[in-house]
Amino acid sequence: MPKTEMIERSLRCFVLGLFGLLPVIGIPMAVMSLAEHRRVKKSQGDMWNPAQRYLFWGGMCARAGGMWPILIAAAVLGLSAWISP
Repeated sequence: MPKTEMIERSLRCFVLGLFGLLPVIGIPMAVMSLAEHRRVKKSQGDMWNPAQRYLFWGGMCARAGGMWPILIAAAVLGLSAWISP
């Protein structure tokens, strides 16, 4: 992967990861961000990525955004199990 494409994909990962933090509509963005993150990390090899911070935080935001539905489902199921005998 050329360095310019690697930088662009790292920045795209970051932007999609930020949008992935939105509760419901961010789920597809988080998935796309994780796909970009994986693609860049796989093709990067030993090459230096000047946008490594953006790639890292994009992946972290995407993971955090992907946790929203899991946490909400767990809270709803836990609350319903606690309320009903």
